[in-house]
Amino acid sequence: MRPNERRRKILELMNLRRYDTMQHLAEEFGVSRMTIYRDFLTLAEEYPFIHTIGRSGGVSLPDGYYLSRKYLSPDQADAIRRNLNNVTAQDREIFQSILNDFAWSE
Repeated sequence: MRPNERRRKILELMNLRRYDTMQHLAEEFGVSRMTIYRDFLTLAEEYPFIHTIGRSGGVSLPDGYYLSRKYLSPDQADAIRRNLNNVTAQDREIFQSILNDFAWSE
């Protein structure tokens, strides 16, 4: 399985399971724990995974965050916020509604 395919499958599994350990995922995919760790480093650039270290540690998605829903990236949301004062009042309301509907807030 290629890395991008494995990462897509990890996303699907995490959306269903919400929590798993890197060791379990490594065993499931037949790769090393370090490979899964690197996969999550890549995935964390776009998705808000929570990595908990320790005996009961693992990887999870925040409550209320679902991969099936489309969200603005942090850069997209920040760009809109930075420019809210540079648009008309009517457009400001529209942009604010976009932020409310599609910007993920932790």
